Amino acid sequence: MTKNELIAAVAEQSSKSKADVTVVLTSLAGTISKTLASGGDVSLGGVGKLSSAKRNARQARNPSTGAMIDVPAKTVVKFKVAKDLADALA
Repeated sequence: MTKNELIAAVAEQSSKSKADVTVVLTSLAGTISKTLASGGDVSLGGVGKLSSAKRNARQARNPSTGAMIDVPAKTVVKFKVAKDLADALA
């Protein structure tokens, strides 16, 4: 599902305009980004939990050449699916 398809589906189910849903979705993405950047977690009821985690620097092998390369440390987003959603997909 693309962003536009999501907006259309939510607008249809909520009887709101696509413009209103677009504003809410954009605000949600910005709020999630700010929260994760500050080290917080975001729980989306029935969907899952987003959290940030630091990944240490490491060495890895380039699959094309076989040469070892240095991969720098970085912060990544982790997602843990909610039990309700996992059960619905099972």
